[in-house]
Amino acid sequence: MSVLTGSVHSSIYDYRFEHGRRFHAYKSGENDYFTPNDEPEQFRLDMQHRCMFLASGSKLFHAPLEAPIRVLDLGTGTGIWAIEVAEEYQQTEVIGVDLSPIQPDWAPSNVKFQIDDVEDEWTWPENNFDLIYSRTMLVGGIKDYRKYFEQAFRHCAPDGYFECLEMTTDLRSDHYTIPEDNSIIRWTTLLKQGIRLMGSNLNVDFNRMTELMREVGFVDVTVKPFKVPIGTWPANPVLKQAGSVQLVAMLEGMEGLSLAVFTRCLGWSIEDTNQLIEQTKQEFTRKKACYYWPG
Repeated sequence: MSVLTGSVHSSIYDYRFEHGRRFHAYKSGENDYFTPNDEPEQFRLDMQHRCMFLASGSKLFHAPLEAPIRVLDLGTGTGIWAIEVAEEYQQTEVIGVDLSPIQPDWAPSNVKFQIDDVEDEWTWPENNFDLIYSRTMLVGGIKDYRKYFEQAFRHCAPDGYFECLEMTTDLRSDHYTIPEDNSIIRWTTLLKQGIRLMGSNLNVDFNRMTELMREVGFVDVTVKPFKVPIGTWPANPVLKQAGSVQLVAMLEGMEGLSLAVFTRCLGWSIEDTNQLIEQTKQEFTRKKACYYWPG
């Protein structure tokens, strides 16, 4: 069951609707995260989770923990990662937090969901969590990275771990020269511009993130790079599956990723936005391009 960490207000279910898509209501106007929270977006989130799981080594987390006692999942979304961790580690207490109450009512008894803004002051005990986990593309909604990392440091238990699983939207290919007028690059460039106007940043600078983590107090900070394939081009069967799922996530999820940014921030019409989306979808299916996102 999803609850607010403070008082519960029925207004969190008074969702906003734009262009036929549903957006979160909690703190709407203060923290307008750019993606919807409706069923098509929930499908994309679950597909993205599956892809990143496979592409990053088929592990729920990479921190060297055998049986964490307390785990915090930031930006839990549909709760899929939190539920899988709770199922695998049945003695672990898992808390998943998100702006939207879209998590299922059914869940293992050792997982709880809370509705809150992770950029607010955290109300959980300090020095408490063995693992604090930050989800894919959450950085696109974070306005103050330093505060975010400082809070994670304060709330990690001694010898605890903070893990960020992220990927960039900087299109890459090792087998194809990507032209400058590539529609995917145009789409991601505009997406980043619009999100900057929202006060956030979709550019993932792994070097800067590493520096900030060290600056706030974390030690033994490591980066484990991997590729997130788009499509079925990899020879490796696991990466082929990851690429297949990622392609579905992009084709089915581009509208949700784009609408608020392009219409609210960039002033685009819905017609022009949809036209660019369709052009970009076609480019994503170019089989010989062997596209991937760096993770």
